Amino acid sequence: MRSQTSRQPWLLPLLALCLTAGMLIGRVAATWVYAAGAAVGCALGMLYRPVRRPCLLLLTISFGALLGWNAWHPVLPEEGDVVVTGRVIQEISLREDGQVQTVLSGVTLDGEAISGDAYWTYYLAEGEVLPEALRPGNSVTFAARLYHPSREDNPGGFDFREYLLQRGVIIGLYGAQELSFPEESWTLLGWMAGLRHDLSQRLMAVMGQEHGSYAAAMLLGERGFLPDEDIAAFQRLGIAHILSVSGYHVGVLAAICLLALRPLHWPRGLRMLAEGAVLGLYCLLVGGSAPVVRAAVLFLLWEAARLRHRQGLALHTLCLSAMVQLILSPTLLTSASFQLTYGAMLGLLLLRPRLVALHACANPFRQRLWESLCACVAAQIGILPAQLYWFGELPLLSLMANCLLMGVTGGLMGLYWLTLFLLPIPGLRELVGGAAAWVTQGLLTAIRWLGSFEGTTLWTRQADVVTVLGWMLLMAGLAGFLPRCIRTRRWRVALLGALLTLTILLPLPSTGTTYTQFSVGNADAAILEDEGMVVVIDTGEDGQTIANYLHHRRSVVDVLVLTHLHSDHAGGVRALLDEGIPVEVCYLPTGAEDALVDEGMLPLLAELAAAGTQIRTLSRGDVITLPSGSLMTLWPDAVLNRPGGDANDSCLVLLAEVKGTTLLLTGDMTGTYEKYAAIRADILKVAHHGSGSSTGADFLSAVSPQALLLSTGDAERTASLAARTRLPMYSTEQRGAVIIRLEEDSFIINTYLAGE
Repeated sequence: MRSQTSRQPWLLPLLALCLTAGMLIGRVAATWVYAAGAAVGCALGMLYRPVRRPCLLLLTISFGALLGWNAWHPVLPEEGDVVVTGRVIQEISLREDGQVQTVLSGVTLDGEAISGDAYWTYYLAEGEVLPEALRPGNSVTFAARLYHPSREDNPGGFDFREYLLQRGVIIGLYGAQELSFPEESWTLLGWMAGLRHDLSQRLMAVMGQEHGSYAAAMLLGERGFLPDEDIAAFQRLGIAHILSVSGYHVGVLAAICLLALRPLHWPRGLRMLAEGAVLGLYCLLVGGSAPVVRAAVLFLLWEAARLRHRQGLALHTLCLSAMVQLILSPTLLTSASFQLTYGAMLGLLLLRPRLVALHACANPFRQRLWESLCACVAAQIGILPAQLYWFGELPLLSLMANCLLMGVTGGLMGLYWLTLFLLPIPGLRELVGGAAAWVTQGLLTAIRWLGSFEGTTLWTRQADVVTVLGWMLLMAGLAGFLPRCIRTRRWRVALLGALLTLTILLPLPSTGTTYTQFSVGNADAAILEDEGMVVVIDTGEDGQTIANYLHHRRSVVDVLVLTHLHSDHAGGVRALLDEGIPVEVCYLPTGAEDALVDEGMLPLLAELAAAGTQIRTLSRGDVITLPSGSLMTLWPDAVLNRPGGDANDSCLVLLAEVKGTTLLLTGDMTGTYEKYAAIRADILKVAHHGSGSSTGADFLSAVSPQALLLSTGDAERTASLAARTRLPMYSTEQRGAVIIRLEEDSFIINTYLAGE
């Protein structure tokens, strides 16, 4: 008699897809009521046999929507000043500017417990050192300001709120007044956090600070000790996953367990229990890291399937593992690590056997090499859409580097584990630790050398629906799906899929005209896109928002306008250079380099010129021609300009006339010189982030705009400007990025956040 699973082989994969779809619906839903109603209706419908299967699928979607809504819409305490008690569970991060960052668990606010963890930051005072007692595992009490982490407020931006939710963090805390370290009751997670910190320190003491930091990262997940330049080299080669504890690291530990248990000749069930105990302890040791828990669950489910002689249900095991993970933590669905893990596993499951079957080697050693190569290729294809979506880069040496380094790093991790176990034994720990440090140095030398070459990564735009469709066709062609047509045309399907996937090498077509004012706090960053021409007007403080937007669209900068050389307007040039985004020409106000500018701006400008960018100046009357209009310079005046003055006084003021609409872009122009830019405009970009020293009543009356655009992160400045005028105002502090779509003699203003 056939089992229920064999009669319905695709039921579990369909349920996994329905659960995923439901969670995505719940993520964007405004309320849980409709999902609850649908769940009740579907549960009742399952009592009627003819519609039982459709109702089961719809019930799964509804259940997923409820889980998703609850996970992405947690109940949060009110913002404000609170007294906090919690336990440090993450390694302390100390930035160069003195900012301290960590995560607290078991948090109480004014004596009331909350359901999640808290992200805590504060700044050390000048001359202050990090308290010795501030370490993982210890309890802390302090007064701070509670805030709700911000969500993504720019197109292509970083969603800080979702990043924290994926890690179980629901609130942010800023400040550390009256900091103390009370003695509190013992907790397992706190003890594990302290143990993880102590083991990391001891590994670095035995192997040296540099080499021990890699052991701490690859065994315990403590990446905070690694140099940024080395992390960048690993990323350029497509092997950054080696530095983050994940399924690969769990696989190495599981292999060590198998080797250690083999001589005992235990029954398979007992051996599985022992492996489960070891992997469970490892999950606790790394603080419940989602990729480790995910890999451990998947490995144990796989072993359970083998124990029941169900090797043919590998896809079901994969789907069951994903469903368990998502039910426990739905926010993992939108994390890069989850998508990369299951993409790689899907590639290994569906493609590796087909690729191995293409060639057979009589020599066992060559056959193992061939199987390893096929596994790397299958995994790389599996993670392709997630890799392109999250990073917008295709490491060209990734396949070669993974094939060469997997065996080496597996052996190296074996040495790391041996060093860890021998830490209590003097002499032996130094011997094994020294060998591990020597191998680590050789590995780092090779990676730094390979990572130093130009062109090791291919810059792509963010993956889209076409890319995902291409990937699905590529997988189908290689794996032999689409049964009716694949028999004769599978390679054509695979080729079509590969071509569609490679559409990410093309820039996104742009035929319209938009002006985007990005939300970058008390800074300025904007992009004017006109019929394919890209004009960047200031870059913000760090420039990552602008760089991400351009990178995701695979766009280059035709014109960069820096209104003046203050870091809140021009500091982001560094990000453009670091990301390798070409800039054809850069315009500055006349006399910009002779004004009082922020430190580091002139060397940054010189670096931009050395990268091949033409540097030009603008003064009153100069015009930049656009496909649908022009940018006319209103200020500064070459005659009236005073060398050595405040850069704000000689800030560029531009009048954009595009498709019959005029935008007055004032930079940080001071009120003293507003009369030189008092010209009629449809939209006014308010000067100096809404400062009271600019945008006077006479100036507003002369411009008579239909709408005001305010780039600020200060709620008080937003309120102050709103009190001075009744004009429609679009503030980035309230609404995120402001996007103006320009049509012939009309415009439409949209905002990235709610409240349009």
